[in-house]
Amino acid sequence: MGLVATLLGLVVLMEQKIWAQSGLLPQPSIWAVPGAVISTGSDVSIFCRTPPGVTTLRLYHYGPYMKWFESTPEEAQEVFEFSLQYMTHISAGIYYCEYTKGGEWSQISDRLELVVTGVYMETPSLTVDSGPQGFPERNVTLLCHTHSPFNIFILCRDGNASFPQNCSHQSHSTFLISLVSPGHRRTYRCFASYEHSPSLWSLPSDPLKLSIPVSSTSNYRLENSIRLIMAIIIVLSLGVVLLDAWKSRREPMGPLESPKMRT
Repeated sequence: MGLVATLLGLVVLMEQKIWAQSGLLPQPSIWAVPGAVISTGSDVSIFCRTPPGVTTLRLYHYGPYMKWFESTPEEAQEVFEFSLQYMTHISAGIYYCEYTKGGEWSQISDRLELVVTGVYMETPSLTVDSGPQGFPERNVTLLCHTHSPFNIFILCRDGNASFPQNCSHQSHSTFLISLVSPGHRRTYRCFASYEHSPSLWSLPSDPLKLSIPVSSTSNYRLENSIRLIMAIIIVLSLGVVLLDAWKSRREPMGPLESPKMRT
């Protein structure tokens, strides 16, 4: 039943989108606070922004079951908040919002995928294979290990999974980070999921702090460059002094005074 309801909801949504695109009503915007990735049992608020003067606003949820929330604006209200408390796997999925104004439906907003972590109680482990040494830039491989047969793996940089742009998804557990320079410092976490339920994630791995030290070769090159620059400065300074001395010796002497005649 859940799959049938979801499919029917998507059909209705596409019909409304095609019909609305022929009108002139602008698209609403949608976002989540504190973010789109929420741990099990936590609270989240979804916000929708519309132009002034709307009649009704709807927030659609396409997850295990298709449903929507409806709100009537108060006076010139433009931002609508929907509070979701104690997140579970039922609350995960895709959210859209749309509104009515002047008897017409607007375009739907961009999709907001709300992810719930900790649905699967396994904690992945994240390790690093630093690869070849002795190069100013190198590739680093991170491995997300799990015991369960997950087929989706998610790596989030800076330890922050709240925003999708901080995370990358793939079907294998090996992540290649290209051209990591000496001095690179960043924190990573990984999650695991299944292809049939991509909005439900495992617990996060422990944070992995990746720090690429500045190699001794780089230090020697820097020291040698500094020595070379100092030597050039000294040679130029000596050259200026010698040139001034040479010029002073080349200057002609003034005319000699003739002795006075005795009377």
